[in-house]
Amino acid sequence: MTYEQVLAEAKALSVEERRQLMREIATSLRDEGENPVPRGVPASRLHGILKFDGPPPTDEEIKEDYINYLIEKYA
Repeated sequence: MTYEQVLAEAKALSVEERRQLMREIATSLRDEGENPVPRGVPASRLHGILKFDGPPPTDEEIKEDYINYLIEKYA
């Protein structure tokens, strides 16, 4: 059976039968164990993405900046 024939047969089914067919196909694809496509960028490629004009901020400076941000946001 060709793809076009399968598609024509599927379109002839009722809505509920097409939904069930869709679930069955999704389950069969999931069961195939096909590896999902990785998304985003690997962390190893992010090395050096942030550049500071001097030494990086300390934890205390970051905390202070965040507190100031919240004060401005909710004031």
